[in-house]
Amino acid sequence: MPGPSERVVLDQGLTRVLTQRLRDLRDLLGRWARAVVALLGPLGWPADPVVALHAGAGWADTSAARLTRRLALAQAADASLDAAPIGGGATSARSGGGRLVVTPRPDPFGGDALAARDAGARLGLALVGAALAPAADLTTLAGVVDQLRPSAHDPDFAAGFVGAVGPARLAVVLRLAEHIGSGGFVVTETADGYRVRPASGGDRTRADAPGRWFPTALADDLTATLGAALGTFSRSGLLTAAWLSRFNARDVPGQAETTLLGPLLTGGRFAPATLRLLGDALFATTDVTGDRYRTRDGPLAGSGAHASASSPVTRDIGLLGADPAGRRRATYAAALLRAIADEPTLAARFATEHVETIVTGARVSALPALIRPGVPAQVARAWEYLIGRAGGAGARQADPVGAATFVARLGFTIYRYQLTHADPRLRRDTSWPLPTGLRAAIGELLRVWRAELYASAAGLLPAGDALRDPSGRGLVAVWPAAGPGRAAGGGAGGPWSTQLAGPADAARIPAELWAALLGEALAAGGPTAAALGSDALRQAADLEQAGWAATRGYRGDGQVAYPASPRALVHLQQAAMVSFFLTALADTAAALTLRAELTADDAARRTTLAIDQLAATARAVKVDDLVATLYGVTVGVTVTAAADAAKPDGRPGSEALSTIAGVAAAAAVRPGWQEAYRASATAVWLRRGDDPILPVEVTDAAGVRRAFTGDPRLDGFVTGPADDFLDADGRPLPPERMSPPARSAYLRWLASPAIVANNDNLPTPAQAQ
Repeated sequence: MPGPSERVVLDQGLTRVLTQRLRDLRDLLGRWARAVVALLGPLGWPADPVVALHAGAGWADTSAARLTRRLALAQAADASLDAAPIGGGATSARSGGGRLVVTPRPDPFGGDALAARDAGARLGLALVGAALAPAADLTTLAGVVDQLRPSAHDPDFAAGFVGAVGPARLAVVLRLAEHIGSGGFVVTETADGYRVRPASGGDRTRADAPGRWFPTALADDLTATLGAALGTFSRSGLLTAAWLSRFNARDVPGQAETTLLGPLLTGGRFAPATLRLLGDALFATTDVTGDRYRTRDGPLAGSGAHASASSPVTRDIGLLGADPAGRRRATYAAALLRAIADEPTLAARFATEHVETIVTGARVSALPALIRPGVPAQVARAWEYLIGRAGGAGARQADPVGAATFVARLGFTIYRYQLTHADPRLRRDTSWPLPTGLRAAIGELLRVWRAELYASAAGLLPAGDALRDPSGRGLVAVWPAAGPGRAAGGGAGGPWSTQLAGPADAARIPAELWAALLGEALAAGGPTAAALGSDALRQAADLEQAGWAATRGYRGDGQVAYPASPRALVHLQQAAMVSFFLTALADTAAALTLRAELTADDAARRTTLAIDQLAATARAVKVDDLVATLYGVTVGVTVTAAADAAKPDGRPGSEALSTIAGVAAAAAVRPGWQEAYRASATAVWLRRGDDPILPVEVTDAAGVRRAFTGDPRLDGFVTGPADDFLDADGRPLPPERMSPPARSAYLRWLASPAIVANNDNLPTPAQAQ
């Protein structure tokens, strides 16, 4: 075994393969030994070969067991990176490709998993004896914490420890540590140790009396260490619905006091399967209908939820006894939601399934205080945190399809709500606004998906085919169900997008949904709106730079005059991006203005302050000078926002709305410009017999000089039947009939230098104003 100062690079995949090969060798040598005995035994020959074969099989078995434990310890060290520090000095770092870089502490059990499990069981029994005695042995309890801390991330030790304590007795220990009374249970001493049961009328001394509670400092250390051990137990796949079915202080089957886990969730990193089980139960027990936030008992679904065929389904009962104002349940809910949010492989898909409840609850939390919605502040903040992480950079990297589906589902939820409740043209607004914190979280989310957001405005083909109604003009009213063989929100692009080719799944999200998300984020005002403005303009500037880099030197010797610049399409797309942002800003200002006129004074003051901040962003925009605009947005808007915040009445300046509307109108791009461009590009191709397409020679971004002819085959866009977007007559097929590879080739051909430069009917920003 390596010393404490040695670093080990462990390839998890190869280690598993080697372990399996050792087990296979063990089994093979065992079969050979039996065969040798069967052949040589009747002849009376010596059994020396059999002894050797058995020795080899034993070596292979021991080596496989030690390697399995070493891998488990390394994975436990890796999993604990985001949780409590590893005891004993062990460290871990992820190096990619399934490899772990580990500096392990010496294994006190010499690689013997059974010895580690037995030691954990002994310490678990010591905890039970010290905690549940008629007078708690605080010295022994402190010693248990000290011994458990360095071994809490050892999977075998944790399995033995938690297994010896058991779910019911652990629930009692947590009640004593968390100072929770009114559990209605008693502890009795038996020949097999302390046991818990429901209290009856004859019981005079109850274990849940305040006098039995542990001192606060010791209790905090104990719960933190138990959290680390239970997290390791969970990652071993042992914290199941069946285990939770006895997790209550009365040891009654079918009841889980999940609220007791609240403090533990911050002490360890729990398995995604456990978090999913608890999270689904949390939302099953949360009601945000009407204008109230309520919690109730609900099913704890999952494998093993039935203790036996005749037992009831396990229910998440929250907490036995009283929980005034639901304070402990709220603490648990917030801790669980944050733990789920911090698990990037789980956050997006989990949030997708519950996004309607989250958004509805958030609207309830933002209602005026007089309505008394009762949404605990920590739960509302945890919802905002989950929204931000589910579509954030970590989730996008760990689960690209899941994160894109979440963003689409969030946008769809907000879009449908706005469509149902608000219509500024009719001066109607029955909506409940989202809280500022959630709007800011959406703003941070949009910054992660900036490229896809503005690509939806500049794209030459509409996105989100599966979200459009049969007419193709609007979106469906109900989120589409998953197709056969697809998980909800999963599959290649999710059930909400089945045809459109794109570099990322978020490229398939319709512009309408991006606009809904952008509007909510802009409504937060202040720094959020300014940052989004900077993003829009940077994206437009980046597009211009990319277009220039891909078409350098197109003028050649100056002897050829093209109808248009090969960069003209980029300029049109750039204008469309800026127009998309400013239109969203103007629509948001109009909605906020209407709300200010319909709501009470305090809400109106906050709303009109946001309008002034949006006006400052719009005022900073100079359509023809992006560099000056970027400076104006990043510097000038901040100063203006501070000045507006200092106004005593918070009313927007008289010119605020006219400024917003004027800038948006100046940057407007004609609706339908994409269809107009596709039609004009097709005309260039079809008229090539009468009006030959002039080749365009450019130096691309890689520094390669190449000529474009406008012919999709000669230019390499069509390479075979799979990406051929032309019909038998050489005309582009309708986009809805193209395969994903053909659509991708079609989009690249539409933007190619020869097609753009030879287009004499190209829509321009000036025509669109």
